[in-house]
Amino acid sequence: MSKRMTILFIFALLVTISTTYAQGITGGLKAGMNIANVHGDDVEGIGYESKMGFCAGGFITFKVANIVAIQPEVLYTQKGTKWEEWYMGTWSLNLNYLEIPVLFKVIMPVQGMIKPHLFVGPYFAYNLTAKWKPEYNGQSDGVNLDAVVKDTDFGAVFGGGIDFSLPAGKIVFDARYSLGLTTTYEEGLDVDVKNSVFSFMLGYAF
Repeated sequence: MSKRMTILFIFALLVTISTTYAQGITGGLKAGMNIANVHGDDVEGIGYESKMGFCAGGFITFKVANIVAIQPEVLYTQKGTKWEEWYMGTWSLNLNYLEIPVLFKVIMPVQGMIKPHLFVGPYFAYNLTAKWKPEYNGQSDGVNLDAVVKDTDFGAVFGGGIDFSLPAGKIVFDARYSLGLTTTYEEGLDVDVKNSVFSFMLGYAF
């Protein structure tokens, strides 16, 4: 399946979900920043460093019990890492994904306009672009890694947040850690390097 067809299928699936649960559903948009790095058996001793990235997308939330909700999301998210050598300068691994977390939320039963919550769940991500990019001697052209980086990524999300109720809608904030459980490289390369991302997002639910 092509990347374009995969994206269209994902959005069609979310539209179907929202139509099915239209009576008790809320949705919204959010955006924020990533602090991305990698982990795995082939990471130690390399000197990989965290890099900043961007994340944004939409979400749908529906309650399944008084304090329990399910929240599927569709996010554009930038992952990767940085690597620096004195004779080569700094290189960054830029991985851009279309990511779908499915979060199981527990909403704290507190009074007032502020509602804290915790969440956990799996994510599935589809790689859009993958490049090594040099940052030395004024060079900016990247090395395309589509042939060696896998099209898909799978992992787990852990986090929490706060919803601020407004007269119409609510402001939402969450902080999360996304732990990659599969290597980012093609299996035949026998390289164990997985994504590891801290994200902070602010949004609006209506």
